[in-house]
Amino acid sequence: MEFLVGVEKGTRRSPRADTQKREKLLAEMEQARQTREQAEGIFEKLRKRSPASSQIVGFFALITTIGVAFVLGGLAIAGIVITLLLLTPVFLFFSPILVPAGIILFLCVAGVLTAGGVGVTFLSVATWIYNYFKGRHPPGAEQIDLARRRAMEAAEAARQKARELGKAAAPGA
Repeated sequence: MEFLVGVEKGTRRSPRADTQKREKLLAEMEQARQTREQAEGIFEKLRKRSPASSQIVGFFALITTIGVAFVLGGLAIAGIVITLLLLTPVFLFFSPILVPAGIILFLCVAGVLTAGGVGVTFLSVATWIYNYFKGRHPPGAEQIDLARRRAMEAAEAARQKARELGKAAAPGA
């Protein structure tokens, strides 16, 4: 009775039935292993592509900041509109005084800013010229030297041409 492997609820099985059962069990185990590997691969891809916790916190901070900015911007616009509605009659009443005063204030501020800009420009040009003549090579000095060289070469070429024309014109005169 060696050909009988075991007894199951009073029945006898052949070794061939046990082999088929083992093969079926091994196939199911292999399929489960493959499914588990596929699931691990999917989870690994998700883990690689998912944002880090600091990115998530940063995203929520950004959304919160944008929301607060929109709320504050809306409140500012509402305050401006309400103020404009309330102060328009005051501006209209005092406009004969405020308009000339505003024009004078604008001209004064524009004059001061223009004078300051001209002063800063003069100082920067004077500093650049000073550095250039001291030989410190300020920015743009190479272009000035190149232009001077070209002008001198052009003047020399014109002088040479004038000499040649003068010599050519003298014997025939």
